[in-house]
This record gives sequence, structure tokens and C-alpha cells, in this order.
Amino acid sequence: MAPKTPSSKKGKASGFVIGSARFRKISAVEGIHYSPDMKGRVAISKSKALTPEERRKTIIKAYRKA
Repeated sequence: MAPKTPSSKKGKASGFVIGSARFRKISAVEGIHYSPDMKGRVAISKSKALTPEERRKTIIKAYRKA
């Protein structure tokens, strides 16, 4: 039996990522709906083409207590 070679997926997150449309469908089943503020943040993030880290910072800033 040949020795196992290291995976080429080094540095990638484990599991899988669902898209925003699928997330909205799952959330609707759970009774969770986007507020107008959340929808606005999503639209701004898409229009500015923010990185995932920048999107996280925007969300944290919105919910951070002063």
C-alpha cells in the first residue's frame, strides 16, 4: 500500500459553507427573519465587495455596545 500524501486542502476551513439564499430558507423555517437593518448591511457589503473579515467587523460594530 502506498503511503498517504498530505492533502492539498491545507489552510482551508473544514466542513462546508452555505450560501445566503439557503441560509435565509433555513432561518425562515426556524422563524428567524432579516430585519431591514440586516438587509441593508448585506446590500452594502455586496456593493462594496467586502472581504469576509470586513463583513464580520461591520456586523460586530453594529451590535457592539457603546
